[in-house]
Amino acid sequence: MAVTAAKPSTAFRVLTMAVNLSRLTTGTMDSNDGHEKTSKASIILQFNQLEASPSFR
Repeated sequence: MAVTAAKPSTAFRVLTMAVNLSRLTTGTMDSNDGHEKTSKASIILQFNQLEASPSFR
């Protein structure tokens, strides 16, 4: 995926989601197992939606 330029708000959202996903995969986020799986799926869905967004390209 090639990213040329993104709006500051989009870049911030991507960074926030990346940090949250990283915390979920390393187990440093305090949550129970069911919530962790749901949160991870939600963050991945948000990444996929951003990648499909015309403003992200």
